[in-house]
Parts: sequence; C-alpha cells; structure tokens
Amino acid sequence: MKIQKMIDRFSLACRMLLPNRLLKFYPPDFTLRRPIVSLLNKRIRQGKECYLTLFRLDCSPIKQELSCGYWSDFLEAARRHLRISVTSRFEEPDVIAVFQYSDSDFVLLIECRHGKEKTDLVPEKLQSLLDEVRADLEIGLAGYRPEWRNALTVVSSAVPFPAGCASSVPTEILLQESYQSAFALATGTITPQMQRLRSELERVLENGSISVLAQPIMNLTTGDVFGWEILTRGPEGTVLHFPDELFNFASQSRLLSRLEFLVVKRALEEIASRSIKEPIFLNVTAVTLSHPLFLSHVLECLERNAPLSAQQVYFEITERHQITNFDAMIDILRTFREHGFRFAVDDAGSGYSSLQWIGELVPELIKVDRSVIRHVDRIAIKESLLRAIVTAAREMKCEIVAEGVESEEEADVLFKLEVDMGQGYYFARPNVLLYEHEREMFQETKDRIQHRRGLVAS
Repeated sequence: MKIQKMIDRFSLACRMLLPNRLLKFYPPDFTLRRPIVSLLNKRIRQGKECYLTLFRLDCSPIKQELSCGYWSDFLEAARRHLRISVTSRFEEPDVIAVFQYSDSDFVLLIECRHGKEKTDLVPEKLQSLLDEVRADLEIGLAGYRPEWRNALTVVSSAVPFPAGCASSVPTEILLQESYQSAFALATGTITPQMQRLRSELERVLENGSISVLAQPIMNLTTGDVFGWEILTRGPEGTVLHFPDELFNFASQSRLLSRLEFLVVKRALEEIASRSIKEPIFLNVTAVTLSHPLFLSHVLECLERNAPLSAQQVYFEITERHQITNFDAMIDILRTFREHGFRFAVDDAGSGYSSLQWIGELVPELIKVDRSVIRHVDRIAIKESLLRAIVTAAREMKCEIVAEGVESEEEADVLFKLEVDMGQGYYFARPNVLLYEHEREMFQETKDRIQHRRGLVAS
C-alpha cells in the first residue's frame, strides 16, 4: 500500500511538469493551476465556438447495491470508453478537455468548426457526433457489465458557451454555470442557474421575443405544398433558443401554457400577414388544450387575423405531457371540432402512447415519427411498420404525413406505399414564412416529387 502511494505521488509530480495540452484527458486539479480552466479560457479568448456536453451515468437501481470497489472499477471503465469514443469521433485539435465532474457526471469540452443554422442551439453535425459518443459509451458499459444492461442508461445534454463573455465572466464561473445548465437540461432539475433562466423565460414571454419558422408538408401525389408546420425559436444565442430546451424548461417552470398561448398568437399573426391559404399545423400539449381559456384565445386570434379560419388549423398534439383522462380529452376535441379545428397525432410509431392516442382520439391526420422513416429503405421491419400504419390510417379515413424524410431512397418507399404526404430536409428545411410570390423554390421540389413518383410507379 505504501509503495502504491509513493508511485501515485511520483506520477502526480511528473504530470505537474506536463504542459496543459497534454493533460486534456482527466487531468488532476493541481494546487497551483487548473489545466481544464486554462485550456477552455484560451479557446474562448480566441473567439472559438465552444460547447460543453454532459454525459451522465443513470444507474440508480444498481448503484446502491455496489461496493466502493465495484463502483470505482465501473467509473474507470466509463472513463476509458469515453476517451476511446471521443478520440475516434473527433479530430484531436477540436477536443479541449474530457474530465469527470462528479461521481456520475463526465464532461466533454469541444471546439466546433462546423457552421450552424441560426435555428440551431448545437450544430447538426456536432449534435450527431455527440449522440454517437453517448451511444458508444452506453454500449461499451453494457458490454463491460452485461448483467446491468437494462438498468443503465447514459443521458446527455450540450450547451454552447455564450459568445462575448470572455472579458466579463471568469472562465471558472462560466464552466460551472454551463455545467449547471447542461445538468438541468439532462435531468429536469432546477438549479440556481435555472432559476435565473426562469426569469429570462418570463422576460421572453412578457416581451414576446420568440420567432416562428415554417417547414412545408408536401403532397406526395401532386408535389404541391399541402400545408405548413409552425416551428418555434426562442432568443438567438441563448439556451432557450432551440425548441426542445425552450419547451422542456417552460414545462419544468410551469410556464408551458403561457408559452403555447404566445406561440399561437405569434404564428397566426405571421400566417395572416403573408396571406397563407394552406392548412397550418400548430404544436400543442394536452395541458394547454385542457386550459379553460385556450379555445377562446385561439378564436380571438383568428378574429383579429381574418381571413384565417378554424378550418385551416390542425392542432398537432405532442407527447410532452401524457393524457391522463381520455374521456375528458375527447370532449375537449369535440368542442374544438365544432368550431372547425382539426387534429393530428404526432410521433406515430415511436411508442405505445402515440398508438393509444390514435385509437382513442381518432385524429384527422397521423404524423409518422422520424424514427420509423429513418433508413426505412434499408430496414425491412420499418417498412412493414409503416405499411401497417398506412393500412390503419386508410381504415380510419385519416391522412398520413411521414416526418423526417432526408433521402431520395426514403422518399421512394413513401411513393411505393402511397403515403399521402412527406416532410423533412429532403423536401425543404425550416425557414421564415414566405409570401405566395416567393415560393419559386418549391417548383423544383414539385418536379422532383413527380419525377421520382413516376419512376417508382414504373
């Protein structure tokens, strides 16, 4: 034991002599310097676009039953698998640091060289790589302890370091606050940092400082734009910019209905100002649909924004909140339908609850989840599932939209199965709402749809 302590002390002394760049993986906190803070501070002061990603080991069912030795070995395996994945997925110069923040939390600091859309909190390419790292870590740990496979998950969340903060906030404080934001987003807990974020969200709601985008839903028979899904963005450059974070935090803060009331108001104003005649899809939770003032709020918005009508509006019921009383929800939908509103159920095929909603609520339209559509051309079981949903929809006399279509091959499967409509990057990305005379870009999409549909049919 004494010999091991001497070896450890000698190893630490040797590492103290190394430059920071050689200590990016799990560096110790020296008394005289903190390599992680120094490495991050250098990138931020250079104006680099940096992100913090939290990887949290969620294995609470088994952790309490383990001895300290078993848990230490497990954490060592996590450190090893995370390092292997990060070095294989990212270029070495882009990795700022990887370290263990707490007993179950690991942090990756990364510089991103990918350009990002204004609508993204995290660039799409970076988020895809981070998702792969999370999956690598989960698979690696499941292989290390196969008996824990069903009791172990890895949750992750990424946040950007705010631009222009290097001169005003010490890097150590910035690192701590960014970790707290990522922790709250990953776990749903409210921290002091998130309390300040709640105040920011309240200001957003008071000032109405949200923006709306639209992604077209394409008719796969004619190639025309069938309708528009309205997408929401919070203030650019903040954690609240991206819709998942915005709506999840609004739910945690009990401000969800206020936010959805504002989204409906802003969306209908934008749609009316551009004289959009096609159907529009507004995402709404069961919580807000059940609000006693929501129907009157929507009707007032329509009245102020003539010639919009209720017949133009589909409410897309999202699964952010479960429906606990289907009888009550059916009555609510009946009241809305009496005014002409229609309903779509989102995420069909992603789980039992969405299928239950379809059976209970009998929507006018079903939106098939992107998890079913992704690689539907390569995975036979996904094509079978999609065919079953199409058959059920026809029996129910409701229409179908396939979400998340990203490739020509995926679109060809939709043509083959005669899916009604498609939505996704293959057709068009989300954009600001367009006037009718600004839609020349969709002529090319229409021609492509008609061409591919003809090839599949032949």
